[in-house]
Amino acid sequence: MRILALFLVLFCAACTPQSGTLSSPALGAQGDFTEQIAISDHPHHVLMGHVIDFTQNGARTRALVIGQRRDGVHRLRMSEAWNGGTALPFTATHRRLDGCTHGHCRDNAVGMILLSDALFQEVRATGLTARLIGTSDAINIRVPATLFRALPE
Repeated sequence: MRILALFLVLFCAACTPQSGTLSSPALGAQGDFTEQIAISDHPHHVLMGHVIDFTQNGARTRALVIGQRRDGVHRLRMSEAWNGGTALPFTATHRRLDGCTHGHCRDNAVGMILLSDALFQEVRATGLTARLIGTSDAINIRVPATLFRALPE
């Protein structure tokens, strides 16, 4: 149920072009989210990202939510995220949870990198560089520290 609520929050946050706060008293959930920005410069795929800080029934989750801008090329299916030689806690999105920006639905959900307290503090200071690996693609992402700092501590 917690993962379903988390996907609901990330989906709703992706539908909003700016940062903000979401709350669902019925689910016992609330959270903050950042604006959505481009996080890759791949020549064929544009990846967008925003950060969420989500609490449900006292359990806190922070994550970088990653989406693919529909671009006329195939849909990405990523399964891993790496920073150097270290695997990051990546959860792929295999369901169709498309996000909208500025009233136009044009993103495919790819997945999210879960951020432990220690990793969150690190990326707030230095940003995040990672390589997403999928069945036929590998794409580098770069997320500036300012995006993580946009969330309240």
